[in-house]
Amino acid sequence: MTIEEIKQKTKDVVLNLLPDISSEELTEDTDIFGLGLDSINAMTLVFNLQDAFDIQFESNEISFENFRTVADIVELIKTKKNIYEQTVS
Repeated sequence: MTIEEIKQKTKDVVLNLLPDISSEELTEDTDIFGLGLDSINAMTLVFNLQDAFDIQFESNEISFENFRTVADIVELIKTKKNIYEQTVS
């Protein structure tokens, strides 16, 4: 799975929980909680991401900092799946 695929899948999962938000409004650095994600939806987001990416988050990984933006979530998923961006030289 590429980084772009992870970003798109993450955005899809987030947008599914925030039906009034368009994909244009949800950039990589948009504060998801500022868009209306509440604590109940945040836990649903965690579960949906675990299902979508076939991963399990540890309790110490479930924090506001790790789930505040799409970019934060992508970084966490990359770590969980041991995916590292390849640099082209």
